[in-house]
Amino acid sequence: MVRSNTTVLGTIFELECKDNPAGFVFWMAMEILTDFLGLPANVRVLWILLRRQTALSSSDVFILNLAVMDALFCLNSPISFSNYFFLKNTIVYTVTEIVCHFNLIGGPLFLCCICVERYMAVVHPITYLGFKSLTYRVLCSAVAWAITVAFSIYLAISTIESSAYVVSGYSSAVFIVMIFCSISILRVLRRSAPGRDEVHPMKKKAFQMVFTILMIVLVSYFPAVALVPFESCFNNITFHCYIMPVCYSFFTPSSFIQPLLYLSHVGVLSCGQFPCNGGCCTALSSTP
Repeated sequence: MVRSNTTVLGTIFELECKDNPAGFVFWMAMEILTDFLGLPANVRVLWILLRRQTALSSSDVFILNLAVMDALFCLNSPISFSNYFFLKNTIVYTVTEIVCHFNLIGGPLFLCCICVERYMAVVHPITYLGFKSLTYRVLCSAVAWAITVAFSIYLAISTIESSAYVVSGYSSAVFIVMIFCSISILRVLRRSAPGRDEVHPMKKKAFQMVFTILMIVLVSYFPAVALVPFESCFNNITFHCYIMPVCYSFFTPSSFIQPLLYLSHVGVLSCGQFPCNGGCCTALSSTP
């Protein structure tokens, strides 16, 4: 099956699922919820970071880029829906599909950058001091954007089957890196420093950050990654019209979860508004 000038799910809906729309209704509901919560949250994060009087910290650089990417994704969804149902413009189809993949490729990549940065700070602090300049973060961000745009263009022009395997492999690689960072930081935290019974609070906060990001990626991306090997177990209608859109819809919530956690940390939102404790509310904080 070759992709037409619509999104992957839109193409499948046109070809197979007009009489079985439940999965796509759920997917659209998740998109609308993400736009409603994510756009104002990410704009507020950008406002806070860009108006900061002091220089951006190392983690703030990645959070800034992530907020830009998530804001673009949230702006893209209503344009994509309008074009799909009303305008039917080929150029708009192509551009919105590329931007749609920013959430799929760029989101976990920048979250992974934050995890690696915290890993270096805790596990290799001496080496980390030599790379603490913002120049390295800006360079890493530029490389991450280049990878995101390249992969997004590829996914926009490739077949649906090959896209599924590429996304699965990519997400698995990012997930493995995050697991490695989490385990490495946890091993450092378990070592008691001489004469001290408590873990250094900065190290503890670093682990909270990496672990929270790991959970966000696990909930958002693992369903679709785990989906690929089991496609042959279902018939086309069940898989494409119900299982696939529901699993893919979990990609979107990360675009509002991360900025809301950040706003909670800086005091714009109260941690009492979240079911989590203070640990996850401070997890995505910036550090000097």
